[in-house]
This record gives sequence, structure tokens and C-alpha cells, in this order.
Amino acid sequence: MKIGLDDVHDLAAGVTLLGSGGGGDTATVARMLRHTLAHHGPVTLISAADLPDDALVIPIAATGSITVMIERLPTGAEFRSVIQALTEYLGRPAAALHVFEVGGANALFAVAAAAWAGMPLIDADGMGRAYPRIDQTVLNAAGISATPIALADPSGNQVLIQRARDNTDAERILRAVLPALGGWAATAVYPMRAADAHQYAIPGSITAALKLGRDLRAAQRTPWARVSLLGKRHAELLFSGTVVETLRHPRPRTGGTLTIEHETDPQRSLRVEIADEYLLAIDDGQVTASVPDIIALLDRRTWNPVSTEHITCGRFVDVVRFPSPPHWHHAEARRLVSPEAFGLRVLEQEERSLWA
Repeated sequence: MKIGLDDVHDLAAGVTLLGSGGGGDTATVARMLRHTLAHHGPVTLISAADLPDDALVIPIAATGSITVMIERLPTGAEFRSVIQALTEYLGRPAAALHVFEVGGANALFAVAAAAWAGMPLIDADGMGRAYPRIDQTVLNAAGISATPIALADPSGNQVLIQRARDNTDAERILRAVLPALGGWAATAVYPMRAADAHQYAIPGSITAALKLGRDLRAAQRTPWARVSLLGKRHAELLFSGTVVETLRHPRPRTGGTLTIEHETDPQRSLRVEIADEYLLAIDDGQVTASVPDIIALLDRRTWNPVSTEHITCGRFVDVVRFPSPPHWHHAEARRLVSPEAFGLRVLEQEERSLWA
């Protein structure tokens, strides 16, 4: 299968929804991707199983501030630079690139990087949605090292993190480097064998996001298509109402809270805890969705996903819970993305199994 110009709109819609309110400005990156595919041609999607077990596979991302990136747009040279840096350090060529994060702009960056480098892209990723940290991956849960990591900025600066004590330290070091690189950097991370990618990564991520985007476009046209999308995706409409309060606060790893008043029962409200993504949905004290669930706030009129950055009082929204990929159901993986990993404490009496 190939990803071409005609696929960008649907792919961008799907990965935006999978961002769970985060993942960066997909609209700007989608325009960049269209320009890239128009000049370099479509990107070939493959499976890791198509490669020899020992073939080198390199996940690709842009880390740091997408807002800053818009002011310092990539040229493609940054991504080619990090691929070259890792292959030279490891002493062998890369057989394919890999999607690091399918939620949000990083999925589009991976497709663009494959076009810029003239390489195939493995149809899989390490998150199945968006998360803010490089250690919040199923690859980390499987024991794969994030290092060596290569970073490059648009000015030609390059940094190689050869080794870290663990992937949590790799995340800390990477974040310390980013300000010196201007706020964002093309990043090659979690280099691994194709056999490990096949065994541990979340398969079919790009094709699934593309299909989700097509379904979302249909759902934006008719109410019946919205019901169909929810059924096909085993998703659940949790709440419909008006945002009546947004509160930004400085607690570690959390960005704030918003309150939604029910559309027919003003005595009922939904509280949503947010960071870079939507983390928790609490309906009158009852937790109805929690990371790693994908919590989407959709504008009630257009059914466009609304990001955490753009949610405002007065907006009428549907709150939808999409189930997380089964890779996150295991205890070791879930520990990386639980509410506690974001500094939130969920009382035991409120907890229920959301992953069954």
C-alpha cells in the first residue's frame, strides 16, 4: 500500500482524533506533507514481518514544541540527518522507518520523513495514540531501549544521546537538550530490529488511522454515520453538553480541568482532567474514562476534534471514549500511562476496569 496526496486529508483527520486532544497542530503539518508528497511521490507502507529479523528499523518523530516548529518549518534535511547519524553510529544501514506516535502530528512527520529519505515506512507505531513523553511507549514496556537517540534542528545542529540509564532518563536528557536546539528537533529514537518491531509495536497504525479518518468524515455529514462510527470502533458517547469552565493550573504533569454541563440536565456535570491530552472523564464523581483510553471532545455541530489548547467556555461538545489498543492492557505497560503517571490520584472507590 502507498500513502499519497489523496490520503492526506483522511490521515490527518484520523491521527487528530487519536491525539486525544493533544499531538500538535496537524493542520499545518498536513499542508507540509502534501507539499512533500507532491515533490517526492507516495510513500510505501510495509510490515516489519516483510523484513529480515535483524534489519534495522528507525522510529521517527518531531520532539518539542510544534508551535515553535511552525515558526521554523522543517526542510527534510533534519530528518535525513538523524537517520544518517544513527546508521553511522550503529554501523549499518536502516531498512525502513517506523512511526513513533500515530496520534497527532508525529504520524504525519513519519510519512514525510519516509518521503524525504526515499525509504519505506512500517505500518506500526509505539503508542496507538498520543502521549507527551518518549518513555510512554509499548516499546519501553517491552524492554527496548530508546537510545541511541539522534536529534537535529533546522540550523544544522545535531546531538547524539548514546546511552541513558533507562528510558525515563533518556526522556529527561532529551528535554534538557531541546531548548539549545531552538525548541524542537527531528528525532530518531528506539532503533530496533525488525523482529522486535513486529513482536512489540502496535501493528497497522497508519492504515487504521486512515480508515478512522474516512469514517470521521462520513460522521461529520450525518447523525447516522456518527452512530455507525461509534459502533464500528467500540466507542462510547459519554456526555453531551456545554463547556462552562476551564481552569489551567500548574500541578506537575497536568494542564488543568474543564467542566461540561449536561445538555438536558443542568444538575449533572462532567469534569475532564487535561494535560497535553485529555486524561480523565469524571461524571458526577464516577470515572467513566481514563488513560490509556482515548478521550475525544468533538464539536457537536461539526464533529471536528477539539484540542486541549483550543477548548473554550461556551463550546457545545460530545465527549467520546475510544478503547485503547490491547497492548496497553498489560500491567507493566499501563503503569507508564496511568493517571498516576501524570500526577493524578484516582480514589480506589472510583476505579473500575476500563480496559476489559
